[in-house]
Amino acid sequence: MVVEAVSGSPPLAVGGVAGGSSMGMAVHGHRLSTVVPSSVTGEEVNYELADADLLHKLHYLRAVHVFRAPAFTIEALKEPMFPWLDLYFPVSGRLRRRHQAADAGAEGGKAVGLGRPYVRCNDCGVRIVEVACDATVEQWLQAEAERGGLCKALAYDKVIGPELFFSPLLYVQVTSFKCGGMALGFTWAHVIGDIPSAADCFSTWAQLFSGKKAPAPTLRDPLAMPPPAAPPASVAAPPPSVKATAAPVGDDWAVPGTRDMVPFSFHVTEQQLQSLQLSAAKEHQQRHVVMGPFELVSAVIWRALAAIRGPEEEEATRTVTVVRTEPATPTPGGGGGRPALANEHRIGHVVVASTGCSSSSPATADVSKLAALLAGAHLDEASAVAAAAFAGAEDADVAVYGANLTLVDAEALEVYAGLELAGRRPAHVEYAVDGVGDGGAAVVHRDGGGRGRTVAAVLRRGEADRLRAALRDALPVAA
Repeated sequence: MVVEAVSGSPPLAVGGVAGGSSMGMAVHGHRLSTVVPSSVTGEEVNYELADADLLHKLHYLRAVHVFRAPAFTIEALKEPMFPWLDLYFPVSGRLRRRHQAADAGAEGGKAVGLGRPYVRCNDCGVRIVEVACDATVEQWLQAEAERGGLCKALAYDKVIGPELFFSPLLYVQVTSFKCGGMALGFTWAHVIGDIPSAADCFSTWAQLFSGKKAPAPTLRDPLAMPPPAAPPASVAAPPPSVKATAAPVGDDWAVPGTRDMVPFSFHVTEQQLQSLQLSAAKEHQQRHVVMGPFELVSAVIWRALAAIRGPEEEEATRTVTVVRTEPATPTPGGGGGRPALANEHRIGHVVVASTGCSSSSPATADVSKLAALLAGAHLDEASAVAAAAFAGAEDADVAVYGANLTLVDAEALEVYAGLELAGRRPAHVEYAVDGVGDGGAAVVHRDGGGRGRTVAAVLRRGEADRLRAALRDALPVAA
C-alpha cells in the first residue's frame, strides 16, 4: 500500500502485471484534496456499524471507470460531490472506537483498547487524488486486454489505519490520459457497504453530475445505539467460509498474509461462455441444476488454480468461499429496497469431497461438476456469518475474501449504465476487491455489452501467467 503523497510524487507503476515492463502505463504527479458535505451534518452524530459491516473491515472495494474523452475539469467533477455527500454523510466521517468517544477530537490521540468501532459523522470528507498517465486511453485498454491487472493503478491504494481517526473511508482518483481521456477510480472501505452499496453511491453522484435528481438514499438511523452483542456461538471457530486472522490487527486494517498478492484480470467473451455452456451440458446429466455464467467461469478459475497450486495444497483448494451480491429491489412508488449503506450480500462455501481418488481433486474434476457445486451452494446472510464468526464478541479480526479462494458473483449489477457522465458511457469498467488473503479472490461481472464477463482477481505473485495460459486452454474461443 502507498502512503499519501503530494504533487511531484514519483511515478507509480502497475504492480503484478504479467509480462513486460509496466512503466509506460505508470501514473504520476499525485495531488490530494478533500471534498466535504455542503452542509454540517450535526453535533455528535454517529453512524453505528452492524456486525456484518465489521466482518468486512479488513477489505476494500475498487471500482474503475475509464472514459475515452470526457474533457471534464476537476472542478466540474467536484461540484456535485458536495450535495452528494449530504446524502451519504457517513462516507465523509472517520472511524472511532467506542471507548475513545470522550477524547476522539484530540489530535494524535492513541487508542488504549479495542472497543467497538463506529463512524463519527464529522464531515472530514472524502479524499480526491489527481494523477496523470502518459499513455492514451486506447493504449491503456490494449495493454489491459493483453496483460490484465493495470486497473489497479487507477484507484488509490490505501488502507485504514494505523490511526483510525485520520483515515478516509473513500478515495476518488481522477486519472488524466495524454489523449484527453479520463479514468475515475473509487477505493471504498468495505466496512461501510458491499458492492451494490458502493455502486448505488457512485451512481447517485453520476446522476447529480448529469443534472438529474437523485433519489434520497435510505440510510440506517445514524443516532441508533450500537447493536447488542451476538450471543456466544456453539463453537468458537468461525464458519468455513471465513477465517480469523493469525494475530490481532489492532487499528491497522489490513489482512496479514505471508504472500505477495497482485491484481489480474481477463475478459470472457459471449462465444466463450456459449462454448462453456455447451460443454457443461454434455458433461453434466442433471439438467435441473442451473449453471449460469458465474458458476461456469468460476469453476474454470477454481480448477486452474487448484492445478497451479499443486498436490501440497490440495486440501486447501477443495474449499472455496462464495459471495453473491444482490442489487436493490425498488418498491412501488419509487422507494428503495435495501438500505443505501449496508453489507447485505450472502456468503457460503462449497467443498469437493475427498474420496481417496484423483477425480475428487478440484484440479482434475470436470468443470461442470465444480459449476454444479457452486450453483447449489448454501449461502447465509452476512449478518448470520458475522454472528457465528464473532462468537459473542463486539469485534473480531476476520478475513472473508481470500480466507479460501473466494468467488464473487456481481453479475446482477449494471456496472456500465450505473456511471454514465452527461450521457457518456465508460469504455471499460472493473470492480474488484482489495485487501485479500492468501487464498485469492475473483469478482465476476458483466462486460460492456452485457453478454460477456469481466473477471477481476487478486492472486499470489507468480500465478498470473500460469492462470492466463490455463484459461486459454480452458476457453475454446479466442478472446
